[in-house]
Amino acid sequence: MKRLVFLVIMMAMLAAGCTTIHQSGRGTVPLEAEWVVLPFVNNTETPYAAERAEAITTALLYAKGVQRLTPVPADVLENDLLLPARGEKNLQSALQWAQSRGIAYAVSGTVTEWRYKVGLDGEPVAGVTLQVLALPGGDVVWSGSASKSGWSRSSVSAVGQQVLEKLISSIEVR
Repeated sequence: MKRLVFLVIMMAMLAAGCTTIHQSGRGTVPLEAEWVVLPFVNNTETPYAAERAEAITTALLYAKGVQRLTPVPADVLENDLLLPARGEKNLQSALQWAQSRGIAYAVSGTVTEWRYKVGLDGEPVAGVTLQVLALPGGDVVWSGSASKSGWSRSSVSAVGQQVLEKLISSIEVR
């Protein structure tokens, strides 16, 4: 009986920190090319989840070795729009700006989950999809989706960073 209880406890502990990742790629992308992180779409009820994921993604791309990461100018983005429409509209505006500027690669993303689960433990969960687009055509050269549930003492930002790091590390670069 003690072995069964121990086994159940160990399986519950392992399940609490699970990560799910799915990704596909069509080749490698050069680190020395000019890149841009497009505004992420927030499909959660958490305010500013997309902006948090964008900031983490930018830092992780620099850490991966992307040498030229051009920011989208503030005047290209509209902040006075309602939240549901703002993400898609800003994504399209920034994509047009990047194409007109001759930027080679764009990273787009959608935040699907960024919150604490309701319950006794309040476990943090994060889910994100990313795509690397070759510009100017907008062809998808890599895409990935990942989610993770963390421990009750972890922060959502830490779990989100782990999810994004797992995704970005799977992008094949040259």
